[in-house]
Amino acid sequence: MSLIIDGHNLIGVLPGIELGDPDDEARLLDRLRGYRARAGGVSLIVFFDPGALPSASRDLSTPGLLVRFAAPGQTADDAILEFLKARAEPGQYAVVTNDQDLAFRARLAGASTLPASTFAARLGPRRRGPAPVPQGPDPHDPRYADIYAGFLAAEKNRVRFDAEPVLDPTVWLERLYGGEIEESARAARWLGQFGGRQALSPLRDALTHGDSRVRAAALLALGDLGDPAATSDLCSALQGDPAGLARQAAAEALGRLGDALSIAPLEAAARADPKGRVRKAAREALAQVRARGPAGAGTARGRMV
Repeated sequence: MSLIIDGHNLIGVLPGIELGDPDDEARLLDRLRGYRARAGGVSLIVFFDPGALPSASRDLSTPGLLVRFAAPGQTADDAILEFLKARAEPGQYAVVTNDQDLAFRARLAGASTLPASTFAARLGPRRRGPAPVPQGPDPHDPRYADIYAGFLAAEKNRVRFDAEPVLDPTVWLERLYGGEIEESARAARWLGQFGGRQALSPLRDALTHGDSRVRAAALLALGDLGDPAATSDLCSALQGDPAGLARQAAAEALGRLGDALSIAPLEAAARADPKGRVRKAAREALAQVRARGPAGAGTARGRMV
């Protein structure tokens, strides 16, 4: 596709060039030549209004950049439309202008259009600055979502548990079975992070707790624990727990475990769970499981010690 440029209209939106400048056309053409070199040889045709301009008396065209001034008594808009109507395939051209009337008439003639303000942004010089700092994996990429979730969980738990004295896991097990709801939920999360293998059975028992906050904490803790043996418990909770909070936690935990056996339950939840936040969590978990591929699915994070 070739670009037909409404020259003076484009100058009007370009920074650093004024329509009253004696060399405004020449400066625009310099920018267009630089753009063409960067853009891989796109064909440009520039139309200017007529006038008593020294540049109008000579051909300023260069390879790939055709420069035309409208005839006396004719506007650049009319010259552009005349040019388009003479083309066998006007659809091969896009007219660069902010003039809405010209854009409308160009589309009637069969061409497409591009706002001059949009094209002007492409003509700016490339910014020179420090080399970009290499970035780590995208945290939104499902292949790395569980890694970033682990980092975030570790930081949250550092803040959450740093004020605690060093406690034996049995103390947290007692809190898990205690009567305080918030303490039980907190104990579940501690056990998921630090409880090791001995925490697996108590956390599975906690899935029958009467309060959904404790069940949700236990489900997330099972995901933190990283044992694929918990996959069936998590799938059961995703499919049957009456609380949306718990089903959401189950979906998140399944995403972190990454077991291929969770795909069918996650698909069902993503499609039909009555709670939007559960459907969203299930979709994100599915993306994490599938991103691992056949080799990764079914392999947990191996947190248990």
